[in-house]
Amino acid sequence: YTGEGQPYCSSVCCMYTTKEAIIAFEHDNELESFVFYIDMRAGGKGFQKFLRRGEEEYNIKYYKSKISHLEVDEHDNPIITYEDYETSKIKQLTVDLAVLATCIIPSRGISKLSEILGFELNHYDFIKTNPFLPIETSVEGIYTCGCAREPMDIPRSVAEASGAAARAAEVIKGG
Repeated sequence: YTGEGQPYCSSVCCMYTTKEAIIAFEHDNELESFVFYIDMRAGGKGFQKFLRRGEEEYNIKYYKSKISHLEVDEHDNPIITYEDYETSKIKQLTVDLAVLATCIIPSRGISKLSEILGFELNHYDFIKTNPFLPIETSVEGIYTCGCAREPMDIPRSVAEASGAAARAAEVIKGG
């Protein structure tokens, strides 16, 4: 990982961020959370409803924006400077704590594992699969699932893991 940002969307970070803000609010119901985003990814079943619930019940405010600068004031409180995409104005917000949502990147060991087992990686260094056979790698008998293949949420990872396990069991039984 270069630290330069990624050319892909992790597709689940928006939802994880909302979930963490909800959990924080449950510990302190006076908490305000501010989520700055460029593009909100909430494409799964019930995800839009989950975001609205976060706004309405858990005091989460979403800003379609781009953070340009982060500094601290004389009391060590973070000051977030951002461009508000709805007004095209540069704004600042002083907060008690700033938490950065990070993207999902391939595991550091995946390249080495790929060399040892001989399966291909895609151009982002996740395990390469056929879009129509998402658990099958480029090596027969080696199956993949979850974030080894691409960023994904927990239910989808579990579903893929079940598929990969079933396919491996089928091979072991001679199918």
